[in-house]
Amino acid sequence: MKRLLLFLTLTSFLKLFSQNIFNTDLIYTLKHYQHQPLHLIIQSKYPEKIIQEIQSHSNQSQLLYTSKNLIRCVIRDTSFLYYLIKNRLVERAEMYRPKKFQTLNDTMVIRNRILPVKMGVPPLPQGYDGTGVLFGLIDSGIDFSHPDFKDTNGKTRIIYIWDQAVTGTVSPVPFGYGQLWDSASINAGICTHNDLSYWGHGTHVAGIAAGNGQSTNTHQGCAPKSTVVAVALDFNATTPVIADAVQFIINVANYLNMPVAINASVGDYYGSHDATDLQSQMIISLIANTPGRIMCAAAGNAGNIKYHVKAIMNNNTDTLFTWIQNNATNTLEHWIYADTNQIKNVQMSIGCTNPSYQYLGNIGFKNYNYALGTTKYDTLIHNNQRIGIIMSSASINSFGVYEGYFKITADSSNYLWSIESKGNGSFDAWNFDFVSTNLPTSSQYPKIQYYVMPDTISSIVSGFQCSSEVITVANYVNLKQYYDYNNTLQTTSETAGQLAYHSSAGPTRTGLLKPDIAASGNSIFSCVAMGMQSNLIANYPNYLAPGGYHVLGGGTSAASPVVTGLALLFLQAMPNATNQLFKNAITSCAYNDIFTGTNLPNNKWGYGKLDGLSTFTCSGVLSVNNNIVPSSYQDIFPNPTNEKIFISSNIIDVCIQDITGRIVYDEKRKNVDNDKWSIILNDIPSGIYIIKTKNDKNQLKSEKLIIIK
Repeated sequence: MKRLLLFLTLTSFLKLFSQNIFNTDLIYTLKHYQHQPLHLIIQSKYPEKIIQEIQSHSNQSQLLYTSKNLIRCVIRDTSFLYYLIKNRLVERAEMYRPKKFQTLNDTMVIRNRILPVKMGVPPLPQGYDGTGVLFGLIDSGIDFSHPDFKDTNGKTRIIYIWDQAVTGTVSPVPFGYGQLWDSASINAGICTHNDLSYWGHGTHVAGIAAGNGQSTNTHQGCAPKSTVVAVALDFNATTPVIADAVQFIINVANYLNMPVAINASVGDYYGSHDATDLQSQMIISLIANTPGRIMCAAAGNAGNIKYHVKAIMNNNTDTLFTWIQNNATNTLEHWIYADTNQIKNVQMSIGCTNPSYQYLGNIGFKNYNYALGTTKYDTLIHNNQRIGIIMSSASINSFGVYEGYFKITADSSNYLWSIESKGNGSFDAWNFDFVSTNLPTSSQYPKIQYYVMPDTISSIVSGFQCSSEVITVANYVNLKQYYDYNNTLQTTSETAGQLAYHSSAGPTRTGLLKPDIAASGNSIFSCVAMGMQSNLIANYPNYLAPGGYHVLGGGTSAASPVVTGLALLFLQAMPNATNQLFKNAITSCAYNDIFTGTNLPNNKWGYGKLDGLSTFTCSGVLSVNNNIVPSSYQDIFPNPTNEKIFISSNIIDVCIQDITGRIVYDEKRKNVDNDKWSIILNDIPSGIYIIKTKNDKNQLKSEKLIIIK
């Protein structure tokens, strides 16, 4: 009873002061509170005060880590959350329930033009192999016993494995869950981690980025001498596991004093698809504008699935609708997302149609704020019989993004449940239960003319992949023919070089172009989890390469680590490179062919196909171009910069060019006697530039100018 009163008090308080503090997952969890600890990310204008409060109430809460105005914490008693809200310290608090969170599954280095970088062909000053750089794997795990993750002495190249999904005796600080193994325990043979739950997905991904090919002297990854740290995700956790994984990897990078490139070939197909959720914001804050940190992620493999709907209403149209259907279960969930000003004049309802296309009615149209900050229940009745119960909830986050959540508990299977809308505005929705085939004719169901057909647009996975700060990778076919375990020539049905049919497409919900770049992903051989080897040899030898240590795989999961592998080489050459610097280099220097066409960038290919060598040469980032004369960097500062540079007093002429040679700024000093000269760069976008200066002695210099906004 005391817990119930506490919840009622908290709910009443939220209605009184704010309806937008919690996301719908947290609202739902509090409604069905079972006394479990709440793993939250809190956004606050006063992060220092919240930190102090958590430290003062350690019996009720625990601080894990912070970044800027975001606090990752555990709340053990909801009365403490009530206390923080009462003192107006919380802008937003979010937790996460698993939805569609899952893995996203030797010609590679040639097709992506990475082999010349490894070999150090001119004009590169040397070859690169990832020495001194940390590869961060966020995936299903890694098979540490595979020879490609060992050095020539048989010692592991993996510095740490954090398995979030097991109950361990040693958990990493400060996270307090899962099991941590270090290289010593791996080498001693006491590590019990395996990567079999998801059929070696993480092992395959890791081999592409960092495998050394030692097992068979073939199928070497991009950065064979990089150090590896792996996080095996708990895909069923109600915690922000990816943000925790990023923070853990960064902690290791800081401890080793190494630059780090992180790969996440995982994602959630549901969500707002705009990176405004707090887990995405936490990841962004940990990566953005920080030297030596790069993050790449798979775009997703839903490019052939009609699971997105964009409903656009105006006051002159009848009610629009899209069906979702319950088959295996009588419980359905549905989310809609919109900017608040797009949803304020829209009314929503949930209706039902039986398999004979008889419309059974709806629960009545509700305004956008009907269940804002709370949960409400409606019962749909037809002919005095209950058809189902609909739970509604809604929230508005700190970016003004509206989330509407509906949970339908149906009394019968195979009914068509309609998401109905009218009024003036628009919203987006993603659902794998949308009905897009075998629709009735207009004579069977006259309302079908107002059906909003699901499409394959905006099929990028949600969350951090929809941020401009994370490099999101599309997938094209790597090879058509290969020799299998028995040295039998195999031929696939795909065409090497073409976009994989299931590679997810953009844009994001807000119209941001995604993916950023394409790399080969379908039909790539990489490391096999050794626990699967004997079964594959016996039953599926056509999927193994000669020697049996590398298995055929594919998807954007395999394309993303190609780009991450190049990032490892890039960081070896330029350890202080930022995420945006690398992104600008690969997008500016991508190549096109008959498959991509010349209409680039677009929401299927991004800026084109990854070109490893050009990433190092065409941008001028690494000063391998003989036309770029390095200087002491004392004439301009700061560099990199975001909005302004200061010019030393003896400079009389400044010219800034982009990587194509186009002049974006040109000015002669008006007053040589004035030693204060600054240039505002607001009109120049982020990127890599060449700044040419001439001093009062007529001496010319050229150097790189990096602008990051």
